[in-house]
Amino acid sequence: MDDLERQRRLRLERDALLDTPNCLACLHRMEPTDVDGVPVWQCPECGTTQPA
Repeated sequence: MDDLERQRRLRLERDALLDTPNCLACLHRMEPTDVDGVPVWQCPECGTTQPA
């Protein structure tokens, strides 16, 4: 992998992190999931969900 490709991958990872919300209850980074077929964000620590 050359340096340009490595920079592109790092930029994609950074952008993905910036698009991920934090939990309003405990401030941990939320993860995308489906609840009853509806895409939502869910906190892995406290289980809080919010619409995607």
